[in-house]
Amino acid sequence: MQKTKYIKLFDSITRIIYSIFSDSWSKRSILLLSILFGFYITNSLLSFLLDKSINTIILAILIILIMEISIRSNLIYNVSKFSKIIKLINNFRIGSTYALILEAFKLGS
Repeated sequence: MQKTKYIKLFDSITRIIYSIFSDSWSKRSILLLSILFGFYITNSLLSFLLDKSINTIILAILIILIMEISIRSNLIYNVSKFSKIIKLINNFRIGSTYALILEAFKLGS
């Protein structure tokens, strides 16, 4: 069979789908729980602190700064034995970012 663009696209899609389903269920569930936990913690923190008289801009900058530090630490400590922990931190960060953006849309800013 010839290597057309359609065949290359189909091969790349099947590799992506296979990589999703080839992991063990425990690894996938832990990664999903870390996304949900990041969303929950950030949403709870924002809801609690928005009721207080704290400046919300400083709070958003602080959360984004923590996220950027976690990204930079992943680049520095790129060790294979910490790969699961790095994936957990990244998924926590993704959930946290989603909660922060969702809260900004709810507030209309």
